[in-house]
Amino acid sequence: MGLAYKVRNVFAQRFEILKILPKSVQDDEEQLARFLREIKVHARLVHPNIVTFYNAREIEGQLVMTTEFVQGTTITARLEQGPIPWAEAISYARQALSALQYAHTVGVVHRGLTPGNLVITPDGVVRLGGFGLAKAMSDPQLTAIGSVLGSLHYMAPEQVRGNGGLDARCDIYSLGIVLYEMLVGRVPFDSKSQFEVMLAHVSTIPKRPSDVNPAVPQEIDAIVLTALTKEPVDRFQTALEFSEALEHAKLKLQGGASVEVPQVSDQRHSIVNPVLNSAVASESYAEVAASVAVADENTFTPGLELVTKSNGVAPEHHTNGTAAAVENNSTAAVENNHEASPVISTNGVSGHAEKEQAAEVQIAETPLKPFSSWGTSQFLAACVVMFLIGSVAFFALLALMRP
Repeated sequence: MGLAYKVRNVFAQRFEILKILPKSVQDDEEQLARFLREIKVHARLVHPNIVTFYNAREIEGQLVMTTEFVQGTTITARLEQGPIPWAEAISYARQALSALQYAHTVGVVHRGLTPGNLVITPDGVVRLGGFGLAKAMSDPQLTAIGSVLGSLHYMAPEQVRGNGGLDARCDIYSLGIVLYEMLVGRVPFDSKSQFEVMLAHVSTIPKRPSDVNPAVPQEIDAIVLTALTKEPVDRFQTALEFSEALEHAKLKLQGGASVEVPQVSDQRHSIVNPVLNSAVASESYAEVAASVAVADENTFTPGLELVTKSNGVAPEHHTNGTAAAVENNSTAAVENNHEASPVISTNGVSGHAEKEQAAEVQIAETPLKPFSSWGTSQFLAACVVMFLIGSVAFFALLALMRP
């Protein structure tokens, strides 16, 4: 939930993604809690394959967060050219799994993984974003039991069933779907009916990738289908286990050649696969910067210049009731819910954002207002009123005490 903008930070001289929680949902306690949780969760994650979180603030009662703008193209956009060669697809999948393994190690489950949340930079590095549905293990449950939460074509069977307490293995399934799509050019389960897609996630065994695309080696079939098993206990239990299986298959198919996964050269990303104790990480990142500057769609953080606004951030697929009830909902509401996915592409604007007319707004370099929603004048007026009330009370007390 939120509006995403590509902006230029005139102080840091860089492009960033600015995400705003609109005033229209400020009074929705659940949406506000989700936005705050996204800030807290994303702020904890520092990894070369994860989009970097920058800052979060509040001004005049409106929240905003800024994250790294990643120059590149999403896997969704790349798939418009057709299936991805299997060796390249494995490289992208392993980088995404590296990001997931780190997130899972610090107790975070993504829960909304799609190819639209995975960006390929010009150097071939994959960056994971879209943490709008992410949840730390210690966070309170905001979704009612029996509600469906996720992206229709990529949600795990346990998400379809509305099971509470989703764990890291739902991300394993979602990444398996993404890998399947990279290999063959389409998702394993597709239909005009949402109900049929959800039913397939729960009960249908997908075709082997090599049966759909003969260019895919049969050695990869078993790995993909293991990730897509219906019961979490039958899948890879960790992202690392999934990644190692892909590495071994690639080594075998390439005759023992080493497998190189591109790494980010930027010094900001010096941590490669850090293994942190989740309790320590939770304590280290327990306090999120509750300092963010935004007013409304036409007023932005001082020092930021608006480049592109994206209205393409769709709401999450969040449905109360059984899967049958979802049949009556709008398909468009869940088809493209790549929530909080960065607005990114080779030219700096995503496919959906390119269709929007870019707006240019120059923001004056003025000091940030206090984090409180009260201005100086209101504060002084309150002080005067309190002084007068105190004075009246004081003289009234003196009058009562006189003989």
